Amino acid sequence: MDIRTYTGFATAAELLNITSAAQRLNISQSALSRQIRSLEESLGLRLFEKSGRNVRLTAAGEALLTRINGVLTADRDLRAFAGDLARDQSGLLKIGACSQLIERYLPTFLRDWRGANAGIDVRLEDGGGPELIEKLQSGTVHLTITSMPSTPIEPFETVRLGELAFIAVATPDLLADTGGPIEISELLESPILTLNQRHASREVFDAACRLSNVVPRVVLEGASPHTLFALAEGGNGVAVVPSSARLEGRSLVSRPITLRGELIRFDICAMWDGRMPLPAYGRRFIEALRTHIMAEEHKESAQTRTARGHLHIV
Repeated sequence: MDIRTYTGFATAAELLNITSAAQRLNISQSALSRQIRSLEESLGLRLFEKSGRNVRLTAAGEALLTRINGVLTADRDLRAFAGDLARDQSGLLKIGACSQLIERYLPTFLRDWRGANAGIDVRLEDGGGPELIEKLQSGTVHLTITSMPSTPIEPFETVRLGELAFIAVATPDLLADTGGPIEISELLESPILTLNQRHASREVFDAACRLSNVVPRVVLEGASPHTLFALAEGGNGVAVVPSSARLEGRSLVSRPITLRGELIRFDICAMWDGRMPLPAYGRRFIEALRTHIMAEEHKESAQTRTARGHLHIV
């Protein structure tokens, strides 16, 4: 059905006069009457009845009006979004994120997204949780990729992108290479190497420590997972990092961390200042990154199931 037919019906329903509705729409009265008859025939419903010189909605017309207004609103939103896309073929997008999320998710994704959106200049800034909040507030960045706040932060808006867990990383003499998870209360018997408070994920780890009723013996609070790994390789303790951190080329054991048998997990999100709506290309970036991260999570889950299956067979 032509959207103009729905518009004609909604206008006639608003004014309850076919002549006035036709004048507002700048069409003839007969043309509007034909549109309404066509809609009634298509739906098999009578939508209007005469009321003197005017018309009034039937019960079916009243019931249908809300649905048709919804269709018209969706059409306006679609056209507005398409206009955004047409206008936003060039622009600047400044993104803040912590180093391990940049390393884990953005190298190939950013290359491909830039190739598909050649007119958009994407600039990255490495930073930690509180620092990223300040950059959002000041307008230094348009959006951040970070761990989801435990409570909403006004006036920021968020979109969940995925989920991470915590892993323990150490030499085999400090962390038995069983392949399975380690309970946090057992882990905290060792010296701990952890990320500092600039990292939003640190809040989650601290909360898990409190729930375990064990106070960690922290020997290093570092800015980068690579610093923790270097200390861990020297036998100085167990590094505790989000599962986004990469271990390639290091002779270290890695095990997920549990609290009372459950993996310690936290969400990651895109966050921006709701008072300054993102341009269409910013929304496209978030949705594409969300799809990319979900695909990565699915792939890693499948690999984990396969590895467990092989271990069971052996």
